[in-house]
Amino acid sequence: HNLVNKSHLNDKVMILLQSVGLRADVLNRYPHEFSGGQRQRIGVARALASQPDLLVLDEPVSALDVAIQAQLLNLFRELKERFSLTYLFISHDLGVVHHMCDLIAVMYLGRIVEYAASDVLYREPRHPYTQALISAIPVADPDVRKKRQVLTGDVPSPITPPSGCHFRTRCPYAIDRCRNEVPALRPTPDADNTPHLAACHRLEEIRASG
Repeated sequence: HNLVNKSHLNDKVMILLQSVGLRADVLNRYPHEFSGGQRQRIGVARALASQPDLLVLDEPVSALDVAIQAQLLNLFRELKERFSLTYLFISHDLGVVHHMCDLIAVMYLGRIVEYAASDVLYREPRHPYTQALISAIPVADPDVRKKRQVLTGDVPSPITPPSGCHFRTRCPYAIDRCRNEVPALRPTPDADNTPHLAACHRLEEIRASG
């Protein structure tokens, strides 16, 4: 990318390694000499090398143990501030998503079904699929009992998804309209000034039912 001349290349690499929490003396190690967490940090350093404004992080901590996950997530937050980065953070771990993201888009079979600010989405999920996901998050308190919204049926094939609303085959609120018409992503009832969109034909009824 012609961002640094060859005479300063090693210096640039060392700065990148240090920025992700690795010592400069690891420069000449072989790949098998690094742990999984260190390899992930090297991947981040490589991504930062081209001085991007946007990083796409696709399940960046899913293969790591909890302690290493926490270290990397804190590193991501630190790098975001230091380099003024924007992240597109993709994950199935809802706790990690809540910790990392300002805005969240929930997807089901390739379609966005809900979009909102992080705190708003977790406090007031509106789409039935989002509600089921939020209800499945474990609570680290043995005295707290959450009411799970257990979905029935299997996830359809994304190659041949159901007609209309992709979620209708597992949705407790599905009606004939859901079979024939794709729901638009639209503002939810009683949404305040923060963006809160959901794709469901029965948003008002679901909201009214509590």
